[in-house]
Amino acid sequence: MVTPPGRLTGVVEWMDRPGVDPAELTQTLRDLARLNRTFGATRLLFTHLYPFFSSLEPPIVILDVGTGYADIPRAVVQWARRRGLAIQVDAVDRHGGILGQATQACASYPEIRLREANALSLPYADRSVDVAIASQVLHHMEGEELVQFLRELRRVARFGVVVNDLRRGAWPLLATWTTLHLVSSSPLIRHDGPMSIRRGFLQAELLALAKAAGWTTPQVFRRAFFRLALTERIA
Repeated sequence: MVTPPGRLTGVVEWMDRPGVDPAELTQTLRDLARLNRTFGATRLLFTHLYPFFSSLEPPIVILDVGTGYADIPRAVVQWARRRGLAIQVDAVDRHGGILGQATQACASYPEIRLREANALSLPYADRSVDVAIASQVLHHMEGEELVQFLRELRRVARFGVVVNDLRRGAWPLLATWTTLHLVSSSPLIRHDGPMSIRRGFLQAELLALAKAAGWTTPQVFRRAFFRLALTERIA
């Protein structure tokens, strides 16, 4: 059995750097939204988020931290609209340029409220949202940030937390590099995708981080396309 390589640290993905060309950023965000739909990020959150809905009273309040292009909030709202379910999604990100792109994309979604915020110090009271979610945000962090981020998600949620991130490994790295060079022409995606895998996690690592953050009953599920779902249902 091949031992997975250690987690890559001390680097910054290109999309996280200042000064990215706005036109290139727009195209990259659209490509990422398409890749999320195609390669399981949206489906993973649906799988673990929607079971909460049966026990919640509308309007349901979801907080999406590190929302990026807000493609997942839009998918959640579309799902709720088809079922006549009252919902509100607060979508926060620290990157002002990306939030500007997300604001345009969400123009016809009054259910979504976009806000610039620090994921390590969320401007929300304790237990003020029903479910807190985050998709491919954790691997951008290092050191104490990892535990603090999970602690903040758990603090603001009343009923549950769902975190989607990437599984590290030699095979996931090779497959991701190959696939992205076939399906995307974006230099940012081709660079950042494999790096994200190298900054991903093993199941045991996610469990240990959640427990260090004070989660009481964390679970980690292995999903398709080298994804991991870290969840907690709060009593």
